[in-house]
Amino acid sequence: MGRLGFLSRLFGGGSRPGGSDNGIYIRVKCDACGEIVQARVNPTSELSQADEGGYYVRKVLVGRQCFRPIEVQLRYSDLGRTEIGREVKGGTSVE
Repeated sequence: MGRLGFLSRLFGGGSRPGGSDNGIYIRVKCDACGEIVQARVNPTSELSQADEGGYYVRKVLVGRQCFRPIEVQLRYSDLGRTEIGREVKGGTSVE
């Protein structure tokens, strides 16, 4: 089994509503080195209520190659994970 197969099983390939993992997975590509960095958002504990309505989360991701921060801000209309906005600084979204 290759490294990518192991990482896919370890981190998952996206949100899995049918499984026991209710996390939201995000993937971004670093603008500086091209590394793909993945993170998990726990919707029950990491989403904050926005003043204008809905929910948001901000994550700063750092890869293993160049260690440059990638800031990701996600906005959701509800806790049912309906994404309404995404902003990435220092990278680009990979979905």
